[in-house]
Amino acid sequence: MGKQQKDPLDLDLLSFVSHELKTPLSVLRLNVDILKEKISEKERRIVDIMDKEVDWMIQFIADTLDLKSKDRLSLDLHWCKWNEWMKEMKGRIDKKVTVFNRRWRVDLLEREMDVYMDPFYIRQALLNLVMNAVEHSPEDSTIEVVCEKTKEKGLGVYVKDQGSGMEEEIKDKIFEPFYKGRSQANGTGKGSGLGLTIVKKIVQAHGGSVEAFNRPEGKGAVFAFYLPQVKM
Repeated sequence: MGKQQKDPLDLDLLSFVSHELKTPLSVLRLNVDILKEKISEKERRIVDIMDKEVDWMIQFIADTLDLKSKDRLSLDLHWCKWNEWMKEMKGRIDKKVTVFNRRWRVDLLEREMDVYMDPFYIRQALLNLVMNAVEHSPEDSTIEVVCEKTKEKGLGVYVKDQGSGMEEEIKDKIFEPFYKGRSQANGTGKGSGLGLTIVKKIVQAHGGSVEAFNRPEGKGAVFAFYLPQVKM
């Protein structure tokens, strides 16, 4: 048998590379922050572009390492009260959304439901979907998080934005690594193209599924995940 090909996303190699890249990026970020305090408004626009590029690089490194590590997920699964957990999440989402001048609201379950999940990883999946909605929504728009009990898929969590929606042909590709098929509306950065892939890996590790579709009532897209192990 031939020699097994080494995984190009080897976790040990990625850990080393990410460490080596984060140090100069952190220095660059510090100097950009210092520059912002000492420059004119016209120069600030140029520095803001630098700032966004540094943000993108840092996020790209983190997401690439995170994507590979999800191949080795070790879940801490236990029963969690969903509405109670979502109320704890509200403060985290508030900080993420309002900094980009977005509003958001959450529709909790009509009745409390116990969900068998790893709260840490599901938190990451939900935040990734919310930040994806932020990336593709215009300023002053509202992002909705709707939680429902479904008949066949358990708990359904739907993150709805008010962006431009998706073309039909990209819906089956949107969760693939590095695929970026929607125009960004807010200028916060390019995005790594890995956030939705990480969501898929987390949810599938829970035995669930993900999907994306356009809002039937009009402009915008919906990204959903389903967690099957639930009880009322």
